[in-house]
Amino acid sequence: MGLDMYLLLEDIETGELIEYSYYRKFNALQGYFEQNYNIANPGKILLKDDIMSDLYIRLNEIRYSPEKANLLLPSYPGPFFGTYEYDRLYHSYVNQAAIDFYHAKFIDYKKYKLYYASDW
Repeated sequence: MGLDMYLLLEDIETGELIEYSYYRKFNALQGYFEQNYNIANPGKILLKDDIMSDLYIRLNEIRYSPEKANLLLPSYPGPFFGTYEYDRLYHSYVNQAAIDFYHAKFIDYKKYKLYYASDW
C-alpha cells in the first residue's frame, strides 16, 4: 500500500483511459492537489490549462532553484506517502513531472482529456 498517482488520458470519443504518466509516493504533488483542489481518496480531477501551467512553472523553478522546493511544492505528510526530504529522490520526481507537464502541452485536447488521479 502507498501513494500512487497518475496522469491519465481519456479518449473523448470512446471513454478509454490511457496511462500517460505514473508517480509513486511523490507526496509533494499530492499535497498540491489536496490543498488547492480538495481531491478525495481515490480521486481524479480534470487538468485544465491554468493548473498545468501553474504546476509546470513551479516544477521548472524548483529544477533551477532547488532551495525554493519547500516554498513552491512542499513535502506533504500522509499515510505511506514516502520520504519528506528534499533529496535526490524528490528532485528526480520534480524532473520527471516537469518533463511530463511540458509534453502535456502538446496533447490534442480535441481528442483527449487529461486527468490527475491518486489512490492510497
